[in-house]
Amino acid sequence: MILELDGSRIIAPYLGASTLIWTCLIGVILGCLSIGYWQGGKIADRSADFGKLAWIFFLASLFIIASAEFKEVILLLLLALTSNLVVVSIIATSILFGPATIALGMVTPYLAKLSLTNLEASGRTVGNLYALSTLGSIVGTFLGGLILLSLVGSVKILYILASMLFLLS
Repeated sequence: MILELDGSRIIAPYLGASTLIWTCLIGVILGCLSIGYWQGGKIADRSADFGKLAWIFFLASLFIIASAEFKEVILLLLLALTSNLVVVSIIATSILFGPATIALGMVTPYLAKLSLTNLEASGRTVGNLYALSTLGSIVGTFLGGLILLSLVGSVKILYILASMLFLLS
C-alpha cells in the first residue's frame, strides 16, 4: 500500500492526481498483484525454499530502486510520445511499479507453500497469511499516507522500501 500511495505522488507532478490517474494506478497495481499471486503459486509448487523467497524480496528491492532512478525519464518520454493520460498512466504505472508489485504479489502464495505442513490446518494457515498481509496493508496505508509522505517525501520512501526489502532478503 505504501508503494501504491507513493506511486500516486511520484506520478502526480507529471500527470496530475485525478480520479482517472488513480483509477489507472489502482487497476494496474491490482493486475500486477494478480500476476504475482499466480506466478508465485506456480514457482512455489515447483520448489519452495527460503532462499528463493529471499531472491523475490531482493528483486522487489531492485525494481523499486529502478523506479526511483528512472521515474523522470520514463514519465517524460511517455508524455513526449502521447498526451493521452490514460495511456501514459497505465504504461507508466506498469513500468515503474509493475515489476515490484508482481514480485511482492508472489510472496503470499510462496509463504503459504512454505507454511503448509498439513492439510488439516491449511485453511487456518492461509487465512493467517492473508490476515497478516491485510494488516500490513493497513499499517502501510496509515504509515505511508499520514506520516511518511509528509515527513520523508516520495523518492526517499522508495529507497526506504527498497532498503527494507533488501534487509528482508
